[in-house]
Amino acid sequence: MQVDATGFVAIGVLVLAALVLGLGLTWWARSAVEAGRFVEPDLAAPPRDAPQPERPWWGNPWLWVAVCAVFVVLGVVVWPGLFGGTFVFLPFIWVGRPRRPADPRSNGHSARGADRLRGG
Repeated sequence: MQVDATGFVAIGVLVLAALVLGLGLTWWARSAVEAGRFVEPDLAAPPRDAPQPERPWWGNPWLWVAVCAVFVVLGVVVWPGLFGGTFVFLPFIWVGRPRRPADPRSNGHSARGADRLRGG
């Protein structure tokens, strides 16, 4: 079995190219940080509160209260079977309510600490 020298040279060139590329990217990233073009995230700082998204027109609970009131009136005046519409649309009052975002670092709990696990 004969060893071909071109294979070793090709592997050496590939390793050298990878090292030059890695060092070049490291130098570029470090110079970008020093120049202020790139800011690393501060993971120790608390996350900023994102602005609450606007509620769509169908998310307004007063709309669904009005729809339920219409079905109650129709159930009383026209036909009692229309009371069912109230119970169909009643859950939409709770669907559109705004929720307070949980802190991802606290796993949804309001307080962190070892004493919280013991209940005290």
